[in-house]
Amino acid sequence: MLLLNRRAQTYVFLGFCLLLLAGAATVFLAVRSGEADLWVAHTLKVRQTATELMNAVEDGFLAMRGYLLTGDSREFERATQARADTASALSELKQLTPDNAGQQAALGELEPALNGALEFVHNVLAFAQEGRHEAALSLVKSGLGAGEMAKFQAKINAFAEREDAFLGEREAASAALRKWLFALILCSMTCGVVLAGLLWREAHKAIGRLRERTAELEAEVKLRRQTEEKLRHSQKLEAVGQLSGGIAHDFNNNLTIILGNLDTLRRRLSGLSSPPPEQKPASGLLKYVDLAEQGAQSAGRLTHRLLAFARQQPLEPARLDLNHLVANVTELLRRTLGETIELECILGGGVWPTFADASELESALVNLCVNSRDAMPKGGKLTIETSNSLLDEAYAAQFEGVASGQYVLLSVTDTGTGIAPDAIPHVFEPFFTTKKAGKGSGLGLAMVYGFVKQSGGHIRVYSEQGHGTAVKIYLPRLLHAEEMKAAPLPRPVDASSLPRAEREETVLVVEDNESVREYARSALEELGYAVVEAGSTEDALRVLKGPAQIDLLFTDVVLPDANGRELSRLAVSLRPDLPVLFTTGYTRNAIIHQQRLDSGVKFLGKPYTQRELAVKVRDLLAGEIAPKEPA
Repeated sequence: MLLLNRRAQTYVFLGFCLLLLAGAATVFLAVRSGEADLWVAHTLKVRQTATELMNAVEDGFLAMRGYLLTGDSREFERATQARADTASALSELKQLTPDNAGQQAALGELEPALNGALEFVHNVLAFAQEGRHEAALSLVKSGLGAGEMAKFQAKINAFAEREDAFLGEREAASAALRKWLFALILCSMTCGVVLAGLLWREAHKAIGRLRERTAELEAEVKLRRQTEEKLRHSQKLEAVGQLSGGIAHDFNNNLTIILGNLDTLRRRLSGLSSPPPEQKPASGLLKYVDLAEQGAQSAGRLTHRLLAFARQQPLEPARLDLNHLVANVTELLRRTLGETIELECILGGGVWPTFADASELESALVNLCVNSRDAMPKGGKLTIETSNSLLDEAYAAQFEGVASGQYVLLSVTDTGTGIAPDAIPHVFEPFFTTKKAGKGSGLGLAMVYGFVKQSGGHIRVYSEQGHGTAVKIYLPRLLHAEEMKAAPLPRPVDASSLPRAEREETVLVVEDNESVREYARSALEELGYAVVEAGSTEDALRVLKGPAQIDLLFTDVVLPDANGRELSRLAVSLRPDLPVLFTTGYTRNAIIHQQRLDSGVKFLGKPYTQRELAVKVRDLLAGEIAPKEPA
């Protein structure tokens, strides 16, 4: 406005004033027009109710005649209902016209005529009900009903005509207001056009400045859109991960019950080495137990993969030489890939150590190689490379949760069919797969993604259809030599026999799921241990405060009144040398911090078998000093 001359400013000021005036008048007339429309609608409602009243009276007369002719009780009920409808319609008319004295007076005149007509119908029906049909017919033939009906029709027609007159007046008022409203709208539009002409020159200048600013904003919007897209993708994966972890606890409890009881059934059936003739068929049941165990173990692996994606699996990381790991798994990969796939390993010199779970990294590498094999059905070349890598700040800023710094790189490249560009953003989502139905679960890359993220690393997929795919895993370089282990590995298991109780040893089993608790009790008792059960933290503390001998605490992490970690702290405060073994199907943050199993924590994941339980319990009881709670 300051750039316009004085005359133009005056025009703009007058235009604004005129617009304000026209706007105020338009609002006023719009309100009045709305009121007029409401009155029109009110008049139509009154007219409709009057028609309903007339119809109800006529329906009563018709029902009366029908009852006289047929004696049908439904016609009598119809006449009775018509009388009720007339009362309702008359009441509604009175409520619709309280401020109209003329119509209220007309209703006062109409009501006696209405009552006379209804009284005639009532008398005829009363005669008919008493069996006095001749009297009823005589009353109908007398013409009294026609007279009462004519009086009522005259009154209701007069009421309707008066309301129609009101309707005409109100419609005329509404039409007049609409004309004024239309005229004022035209005036407002004219003022707007004049004002637009005066402001066009200033707008033309502003457009130039706007174009310059737009170019700056486009770059900013593009960057923001990319950032928001990455954030949405990250949040979606996080939400799916939380859902997967929440399901895992109950799912693993059920698998523990299934696998445990199948394991018990196998032992019982296997014990029938020389069964009596009537029990011989029991030995044939072992193959069905095998099939059931295979299905349950497959479900357990599925849950493990979901937890890996959710970054909630307990990891046992250690100082790791990437070259050594790849060299150890090469022979297994050659057998897995088959003769049609050429495998080449390029191990970089002086590759830095990293801190990761070797077992999970091997599993991730095998998953990637199997995916590559499936992408090369007619054969091809698979290359595994290791090297040192530096992710600078510019690269790290492009991804959510990636820190710049030194990494070790594990790369898997194939010459397969590749991945479509629109599918690449979804490759890490659970159950997403580009394979045919039945050829893949869609959890392989999801598991690899979760493991890499849980290890503090970064994963990237590059692909071109028809030329192949490269998956690059970046794991942080290990800089602290003293950081060797976050959790001890289990002892090698002697497959010939199960470790059993060596003396009178008692295990306190704390588990809120009754079926899981029952399985753990029976499995431990078969191994020679005495078992004390508790379904909650409160029950467990009551036992620990008592005189009973307890040699080991075996507790679930997720309990209804407090988690297992809190119970273990209280237990160790009561009995300082008490060993503690944790179990759960959903660890969350109770015994995992910074994506790793806490140091000194002994853990047995669900589902577990009697053999796994026996080894873990014996390991803890065989130790000279029980592990203390970490700070």
